[in-house]
Amino acid sequence: MTISYSAAHWFLVLLVYLWVSHSFGGTLGTISLGDAMLVMAFTLVGSAVQLPGVGGGSQVAAFLAYTAIFGVEKEPAAAAAIVMWLITFAASSLAGVPLLIHEGFSLGNCARWPSTKKKQRAKVRPSEENYPGEMSFLRADRRQGD
Repeated sequence: MTISYSAAHWFLVLLVYLWVSHSFGGTLGTISLGDAMLVMAFTLVGSAVQLPGVGGGSQVAAFLAYTAIFGVEKEPAAAAAIVMWLITFAASSLAGVPLLIHEGFSLGNCARWPSTKKKQRAKVRPSEENYPGEMSFLRADRRQGD
């Protein structure tokens, strides 16, 4: 069942790539479903290879796929790559922010995270560092087996 959900999800993402490409018309309007899948594959690889300090790996990868493979002009390719990112990533982030706030997330908590981790490490005894949260008799058994 999980594989079916995943396949349906990625097919819908593929349709978004196709529809965004078609919405720009011109050469982008001739992109087929297979072509959209290739652009999606490029953006997935690009999202794993982010530019240091800037990000934008998926946008660059989509731009390269559009221009180098499909011969799309630079301006529409750049616009399509940015719109694709806005729809697939930024839109879901905007939906996620209210959920994070509802769960109690705040930027003030982020600033305190490093000091909280230091306090937690100080409370952990050296014998618990290897196996945190386990009962002492389990730790002793595991050490004998190591």
